Amino acid sequence: MNIEQARARIRELENFIEMVENYNADTFEKEAIKLYVLTESVSKVAAELNDKGYRIGNRKVIGKDVSDIIRSKAEDDLHALANKMFSRNKNKASRRW
Repeated sequence: MNIEQARARIRELENFIEMVENYNADTFEKEAIKLYVLTESVSKVAAELNDKGYRIGNRKVIGKDVSDIIRSKAEDDLHALANKMFSRNKNKASRRW
């Protein structure tokens, strides 16, 4: 890695931090997206949403609910990032078998 590559990586990370910190998670879906970007785990996101009292109908949130939200059409930049991360993680998991 050279200096210019390092500077570019630092800018990417600073943009990521700013995007996450300034994200307005005012809905259930946006909360799920933000939590996924921070944890990269649908099961952890589902558990956190359940702890916060979110429900789908009368049942608790499950990992598939979170996956469906992330795979839906991206509404904003953080959602697009979450979708990209989800696809990358899904591909890594499928190669383990």
